[in-house]
Amino acid sequence: MKIVSAKILDKRHLELIRPISEHPGESIQIFIPDKDEENHLWRKAAKEHFLKCYDINQGGKC
Repeated sequence: MKIVSAKILDKRHLELIRPISEHPGESIQIFIPDKDEENHLWRKAAKEHFLKCYDINQGGKC
């Protein structure tokens, strides 16, 4: 899987920051997380990292 940034031009068009290797007519999937979902994923990852750092059973490795 590749992550490619794009600028939204309008409700149906994106401008890719860099070219993709797929050919015209091929299908790709685009995932657009909800704002709340994106924030939730970041908070969850930060919490897991924080707890791992202070986990006595894991030796407190960060």
